[in-house]
Amino acid sequence: MMADMELRHLRYFAGVAEALNFTRAAQKLRVAQPALSRQIRQLEDEVGVRLLERDRRSVRLTDAGRVFLEEARSILAQSSQAVLAARAGGQPMRGALNIGYIWGMFHSLAPAVVTRFRREFPEAAVNLFDLTATQQTAALREGKLDAGFIGYAGEADGAGLACRKVGRCALVAALPKAHAAARRRVVPLRELAQEFFFVISEENYPGAARCVIEACRQAGFRPKILQAAARGHTILGLVAGNCGVALLPDPLRALPHPGVVFRPLAEPVMSDLFIAWSPARPSALRDAFINCAGPRMEGSRSTSYPSPAAFSKSAPRASSRQ
Repeated sequence: MMADMELRHLRYFAGVAEALNFTRAAQKLRVAQPALSRQIRQLEDEVGVRLLERDRRSVRLTDAGRVFLEEARSILAQSSQAVLAARAGGQPMRGALNIGYIWGMFHSLAPAVVTRFRREFPEAAVNLFDLTATQQTAALREGKLDAGFIGYAGEADGAGLACRKVGRCALVAALPKAHAAARRRVVPLRELAQEFFFVISEENYPGAARCVIEACRQAGFRPKILQAAARGHTILGLVAGNCGVALLPDPLRALPHPGVVFRPLAEPVMSDLFIAWSPARPSALRDAFINCAGPRMEGSRSTSYPSPAAFSKSAPRASSRQ
């Protein structure tokens, strides 16, 4: 690594790579766009390869840029952990964290983050609770949870919570096994315009149904929504009964789905996934956990795959498994 490269170069690059737009990235990073462009050019000069392809309309990661982004995120996460360790005075961090998650969307990510956290902080304990996004929001505000993998950011936005992007997932078409489109390898969304749709309840998972409606709008139609259900397995049962179709987060493939076929969309629809916490309740141990979930990026939204059964516990309140 060249001597002139600094952490801010990595943060700026990660911010642009996430937004794929210099104007939006500059706004989130709170820097002037010309200055941001100059920092990225300096970084590319030092690395010696082009990391981004850009023109007047778009910004794309090059193959080298994708590789560099993963390494940059790792370095940023390590730097954050170093700060936390220094603030702890070299003493092991102890205590217990209560973490919420949506099983259908985070059944792989949440245990993987717990494993990483336990490896770095063996003196700390983590309890996982399977809760809907709405239940997590209430528990975060009441101090019953320290952080929660809430999925979409819609619920956090209206509750005064801080949140950070920790991943992305694709929406896939869930079709009855006998459906004509099930014979395709990929499905053009517009071909489902005449079907009845089942969506995940906005009451329990704010943002989920809106994401489906927006995807259909961009495909040129308004979906005919037959029913909103609170649980993923309920929707899969209805689809299996040939009552309609659904667009569901790809991780829901992990649920048992006899009679249902999942197919990727011809034009992929991606959604960002977030972890949320209450900024009104400071916690160094929680901050360390969040850093294990993903590096702090100045472009992230913040106010100012083991078996899930191996980690889950009974929720402190009625839980809803998606």
